[in-house]
This record gives sequence, structure tokens and C-alpha cells, in this order.
Amino acid sequence: MQVSTATAGPSGGPRARSRDRATAEIRDRLVEAALVEFANHGFDGASTRAIARRAGAHQPQINYHFASKEELWKAVLLKLLGELDAATAIAPGLSPRETMERAIRGVVAMGAARPELNRIMIHEGTHPSDRLVWLVETQVAPRTRPMLALWEKLRAAGEAAPISPELLYHVLIGAASLLHANAPEARLLLGIEPSDPAIVEAHADALVAMFLPPNPKDRAAR
Repeated sequence: MQVSTATAGPSGGPRARSRDRATAEIRDRLVEAALVEFANHGFDGASTRAIARRAGAHQPQINYHFASKEELWKAVLLKLLGELDAATAIAPGLSPRETMERAIRGVVAMGAARPELNRIMIHEGTHPSDRLVWLVETQVAPRTRPMLALWEKLRAAGEAAPISPELLYHVLIGAASLLHANAPEARLLLGIEPSDPAIVEAHADALVAMFLPPNPKDRAAR
């Protein structure tokens, strides 16, 4: 007699896969809710009760999916930084200048799409903590080093603005993200919607022009 896999519940069957999907969906909702709460209130100010409520989940489900509030915070950062990696991914065959331009545009696009990342970074960067050490040493520094090496190459070739590598990271991140991290202020002050695609594109164009001005030799040759 053949047993229907639709009614049986062995590991890997339809019921198990349905449970796995539901579990993954709840975990994703918790991470999405947590990134908003951490962005708005910082690590200490964000409550797991508020995170669960925002996710439409029960607070014990946080404990089921994450060993601690800090593990949930790390899951949020890994998700956001993974999205940043995708936004700044480099296509093969690009020149160093094209590579840097793509990175600048990707950082602006990410700032517009996920202002929560920069808000969380601002919260964490204002005081020393073990979380900040983890964030800088395991996540930010490995991503920043290749960009600084590329910047040095562009500066040596006369293709980059005269900004020292020590300042580049914060100058670029600040210029790319503040408009979006402070979107409520920008709406009141400037009467614009920072997430408008036309604004995002103009923002990226402006930063490319600032950070990668035309090489004087190229201008002379025209």
C-alpha cells in the first residue's frame, strides 16, 4: 500500500517544509521589526516586547529563534550589511574609477532604501561597547580596507578628490547617508522626499562629481 506524502509527516515532507517556511517567515519578520526598533531607539532602548509586537509575534518566539537580544541585533546587522554588499557588488571588467563610482552609487542607493543601517551605526558609534568592537572588527573593517586600497590607487592616478584615506570612510558614508537617515528633517527643511528616485539619482550624481572629478589631464586633452 502506498502512503500519500501529502498526509504523512516525515522529515522533508510537505508538512515539514510548511513548518520550515512558517518558522523562517516568523524569523524574518522578527529581524525586520528589530531593525526598525534598533534604528529608532538604539540597542538599549529597543525592547523585545516592542519588537515582537511590531512583528505580529509572541515575545517567546524571539527566545526560540535567537539566543539573546544581542544575537538578534547581530542578525539585523548581518542582513543589512548583506544588502549593502549586494548594492555595491562589482561587475567584472570595470576600471578602478568605474568600480569606485559603482560603490558610491550603491552606498547612496542603500542609504535611501535602508536608512535604518546608518541610524543603527550612529547609535552604536557614539560610545564604546563590545558590540561596537564586533561590528568594526568583523564587519566594517574587512569591507572598508579594499575601498581604501582602491582610493589610494585612484589618488595616485589623479582620478580622485584630495581626501586622505583616513577621512574617506566617514566623509563618504556621511555624505551618502545623512539625507536619508535624517529624512524627516530634510522633508521639513527642504520640502523634498529623499526616497524619490529622482532625488536619489541626483544625490548619487553629485557625490560622484565630488569624489571623482574629471582628471585635469583629461580636461586638457578635450
